[in-house]
Amino acid sequence: MSQSLALHDSPPSAPVSQSGLLSELTAALEQDAATGTWTPTALERSLARHIVDGSAGALRLTPALLRSALWEGSTALVHENGGRFGSLLGLSFSVAESSEPDRDSALTRVRDMMERAPFIEPGSA
Repeated sequence: MSQSLALHDSPPSAPVSQSGLLSELTAALEQDAATGTWTPTALERSLARHIVDGSAGALRLTPALLRSALWEGSTALVHENGGRFGSLLGLSFSVAESSEPDRDSALTRVRDMMERAPFIEPGSA
């Protein structure tokens, strides 16, 4: 897609898999973070660190790891910063539990995004 997809946008005209939607949401968040129009909060950075550290051995986002991050973030994650990161984690959980062919590449992109600034900055752990 040529434009960023936001959570409040109408769905695309063609059916999109959950993995495809996850890739689009990740790209939108990456772009907004790169331009400074979106900056993760302390809670979002903490959860990103939890996920990156928890996936360090296998370099994979698992349903159990994502579930624990969603549980840790709880209600605040839904409201904080427009709920974008919380929505991304929720969709990541659904994709991680699926058997979609693009699942691994979509989840890898999410993890890679969390591994970069502004998520993982010196002293944010």
